[in-house]
Amino acid sequence: MTTIRIGHLSTGYHTALCAIALKALEHAGLDPVWRLFGTGPPIVKALEEGELDIGYIGLPPAVIGIARGAAIRCVAGGHMDGTILIARSGYQNSAEAGSMQAALEQFAGKKIGSPSKGSIHDVILRAFLGHHGLEEKVVVENFPWTDLVGQAMEDGKIEAAVGTPSLQASLSLVSEVGVKPIIPPDKLWPDNPSYGIIAARSFMEQSPEALLEFLKIHESLTGFIKTRPKEAALATAGLVGMAPPEFFEYSYQISPRYCAALPDSYITSTMKFVETLGRLGYISRLVDAGEIFDKSFIEITHPEPDHYDNPQGFIGDGFP
Repeated sequence: MTTIRIGHLSTGYHTALCAIALKALEHAGLDPVWRLFGTGPPIVKALEEGELDIGYIGLPPAVIGIARGAAIRCVAGGHMDGTILIARSGYQNSAEAGSMQAALEQFAGKKIGSPSKGSIHDVILRAFLGHHGLEEKVVVENFPWTDLVGQAMEDGKIEAAVGTPSLQASLSLVSEVGVKPIIPPDKLWPDNPSYGIIAARSFMEQSPEALLEFLKIHESLTGFIKTRPKEAALATAGLVGMAPPEFFEYSYQISPRYCAALPDSYITSTMKFVETLGRLGYISRLVDAGEIFDKSFIEITHPEPDHYDNPQGFIGDGFP
């Protein structure tokens, strides 16, 4: 039985939580060792230091690591358009304000919370503010754990926040804070690679069969979430024990673009991040797609067209 050391986040729509709840890897003859992290950048650091074999993270932290020499590659996708901008209910969304520019100008002189610096949410927010000439007018406050962003909203320390769909779901369903989406996920950064499967090159070379088996399960679980959301939510809620199934089902619905494939749109969006990371000073050199992606594994386990926008055609998920 091959041991796989996996770093993951608490994000409700990642396949990690379903995999743990269903013991999917164990049933396939693998021995997973799961480790929870607060945001993506520490997962990259653990991969660099040989503490992990696989990580669930957004692509910008992986790119930052690769630019400084980390021997890691993105071997599969997982989800696109997973960053949302929400605010207290008294603010106008982009439709009500008349434009995205007007919607953002509401936060001049105020704080928008984000997960840690270098996370995909942080990069998208700073790039978006810069594009609209507001980087000097809006304060971005970073938090070391994603869950702390929601807590800051509840405590009145920030007026708005960026994060995953789980952030909106938690504040809408669990807390007493009235929140609303300000800019839709697909408008902040179209096709953004909200998370992918990042593997250490040493693991890719030493345990290719185990990685292929992991990717088969990962793809099946993206289909499970997309086509059987009530069952996926029930399994995940049973594991976490701190939120009802409705919380996870709502998270799935906010941005329902799930798949394990690496289509051109996913890669093109990632390469735009490379340019932005350079402009923001997060990387000292521009890396190319060949340094970031290795499609050879996912093309074996997922040879058919991607399913990000297609609920049909998933490989049979195999889960009861």
